Amino acid sequence: MLYDDTVILLFAKAPVEGEVNTRLIPDIGVQAATRLQYDLVHQRLSMLTHADLCKVHLLCAPGAKHEFFLQCGTQYPIILLTQSAGDIGKRIFNAVSAALQQYKYCIVIGSDAPALDAAKIKQAIEELRAGINVVFVPAEDGGYVLIGLQHAYDFLFHGINWGTSEVMQQSANKLKNCNVSYLELAGSWDIDRLEDYQRYLRMKKQ
Repeated sequence: MLYDDTVILLFAKAPVEGEVNTRLIPDIGVQAATRLQYDLVHQRLSMLTHADLCKVHLLCAPGAKHEFFLQCGTQYPIILLTQSAGDIGKRIFNAVSAALQQYKYCIVIGSDAPALDAAKIKQAIEELRAGINVVFVPAEDGGYVLIGLQHAYDFLFHGINWGTSEVMQQSANKLKNCNVSYLELAGSWDIDRLEDYQRYLRMKKQ
């Protein structure tokens, strides 16, 4: 393990039919959307395990005792935690606040960005260790697929239009207004639309 002072928080939903990848269901159907979620969570956990960068906490919804997550906990060297209540901003802030009581640096990712690799996560950790306060990997759709922090900034997770193309810009504006240093690394993509799903399928074949 390279960084014993760092933790990765992986936010994920259990692959429950009709409750995951709902934007894709009209195009690919419920079963394919559910299977996609199952595959994505395992893909992320496998990548993180093989990279062995630092500790990994899996932030689970609806809860850490869901059968799917319990199975993940036996298969991978991870800690299972239940996501808090509230919108995604509140859930991230609560998880980051708790994590930074134990660790110096914290990386937050989701399960829906399969192109985000270990090298990019390692780069984000190195930037934090070099003194940058907040590190992002922006998403092509205007959000971000990674945020790294060494402080839990409450303001960074309030007043954000989550799920829109404004997320990255709104976050950057808040940091600028508060004179907090941040860095945007090269962007990546996540799976929201049919084109993204097709891109993922092509990536899997490579």
